[in-house]
Amino acid sequence: MKHSDINMVTGYLGTYSSPLSEGIYRFTLNKDTGILSGPELFYRLPDCKYLSLYNNLLAAPVKSGDEAGMSLLDIGRGEPSLAGKIYEEETTACFVTQDGDFIYSANYHQGIVLIYKKTDGGLILYKRIDIAPGAGCHQILLHEHYMLVPCLLKDEIRIFDRSRDYCPAGSIFFQSGTGPRHGIFSKDHRYLFVVSELSNELYVYRVESGIRMTMLSVTPLLTQEQTKQSLQSPASAAIRFSPDERHLYVSTRFTEIISVFQVQEGQVQLIQQTGSGGIHPRDFVLTENGAYLLAANRTEGGLVCFPVDPDSGMIGPECSRIPAPEAVSIVLNEA
Repeated sequence: MKHSDINMVTGYLGTYSSPLSEGIYRFTLNKDTGILSGPELFYRLPDCKYLSLYNNLLAAPVKSGDEAGMSLLDIGRGEPSLAGKIYEEETTACFVTQDGDFIYSANYHQGIVLIYKKTDGGLILYKRIDIAPGAGCHQILLHEHYMLVPCLLKDEIRIFDRSRDYCPAGSIFFQSGTGPRHGIFSKDHRYLFVVSELSNELYVYRVESGIRMTMLSVTPLLTQEQTKQSLQSPASAAIRFSPDERHLYVSTRFTEIISVFQVQEGQVQLIQQTGSGGIHPRDFVLTENGAYLLAANRTEGGLVCFPVDPDSGMIGPECSRIPAPEAVSIVLNEA
């Protein structure tokens, strides 16, 4: 049976540099059946390990010899057109996000945050924030006029005031060995959910005002038995909401699972843990209608599509999978 283009979603994979991967890959998902197709090499870009899509502009880290930096592709016509490239880093960033004017990158190894400005002539460096060598900067969250940077190896989230030239505005501190990795705000920014890589916990904060927050709960993602059975130290990674924000999903590498939480007014309850379909699920995404979850297994298993019950939030048996060597970032273009 043929399906109209309106039911086909295009997605892109960011990859680690290796003999098995050459850059950004493109794939498609049939929203009627959950069948994945592809992938194909979309743009040759070494070590493009995180992707950010905003209004047909696809941002990704880039490496060339001893230099690293940021690239920006215009994909509005279906094929990539280079809109900007700049080299201002020594190693590639592990996280990228963007808005209408800027691209924000977090550099894990250098312990820096770089902010690039989009111009008609390409990209220019707008601001460099040096946190600390080896700080483990792993994400950037924008909240009101603030920027939050989880620093995994410093066990804190650094906060900067964008309205005051990114001057330091405070920190959220964690116990030693926690390793805050990624966070997500609810759409109304009343709650912040943070996943820790080293302690494998889910932290929930209520936003009282601005950056003043109250911690509501800390929930272990794994049992002691799960931790003991893992061949390597488990490392939680990505955190995503369902479209209606009634469910929250977290991936954990080396136990190779995705945990599903029911969410209500900042209260969380674990309702399911299921396999990611492979090894090393560093990233995953949900479709806009909440009907499918796509997990990128970096080491083995490829990109796997699972059906999701939008009402219960539960993940079902896999629909399909495609090869995706070294895939560590996924974006979907459902515009």
